[in-house]
Amino acid sequence: MRALGMICIGLVVAALLAVLPAEALAQGCAMCKTALDGPMDPTTEAFNVSSLFLMAAPYTVVGTVGVWMYLSARRGDRNADQDTELE
Repeated sequence: MRALGMICIGLVVAALLAVLPAEALAQGCAMCKTALDGPMDPTTEAFNVSSLFLMAAPYTVVGTVGVWMYLSARRGDRNADQDTELE
């Protein structure tokens, strides 16, 4: 019962964090944009590449897990078919 209470508290905290105004959580973004506007110097290019890398990392992880789950399910179906043929 205690674990259920902790889960409920966690869900409430997550819901409260989800409804916070986005402006309050992302105040640094406007400063980055104004600091990096202008000519394309090496610092600006490095910042843009690092931003793309940070955005691609979660998609890579989720894609890898998805492919692993898909292949595991296919392998399980194939093994189940082989087990029924042996009987």
